[in-house]
Amino acid sequence: MNLRSLFSAVLMAAAAGGAAANNYTPAVIAMTGGPSVWTSPFGTSHSDGLDFTDTYTFSYSGVPGSAQGFFANFTNFSASPTTMLSFSAADINGIPLTITNGAFVSGSAFFGVPVSGLITLTISGSDTGTASYAGTLDITSAVPEPATYGMLAGGLALMGLVARRRKA
Repeated sequence: MNLRSLFSAVLMAAAAGGAAANNYTPAVIAMTGGPSVWTSPFGTSHSDGLDFTDTYTFSYSGVPGSAQGFFANFTNFSASPTTMLSFSAADINGIPLTITNGAFVSGSAFFGVPVSGLITLTISGSDTGTASYAGTLDITSAVPEPATYGMLAGGLALMGLVARRRKA
């Protein structure tokens, strides 16, 4: 009876070991800049040969805008064996990003992804030894120029003048 329990425990431990992953989720990253342009670097290393899913959460003013940026890993040919990251998926707030896995560089460059509020960037892949990636995320939001407010005030004054003349 004890031998059967020990055998079952060893089998379950082996099965659980095959499903391991190396995930990275840092604390919320406060972006710098403002009021219309926000930026933040990000990145990490992986070295265990396992699949990974890294989740970054960024905070900024929350005003609707567009995200642009990149992340990349360069193959280390001087390591023995050669090490690199292979990305399988990436998204910003659920919007998929295009991934490229090449012989020399792997990653993504993205432009004009609509965002607002907290931003979640998720990157998945696997490593073939010690390898890292780095990138940057920039948010651009439209902030009206002072001249826009002047034109708005002038237009409202003109509409008030027309309405007053119609009453008289």
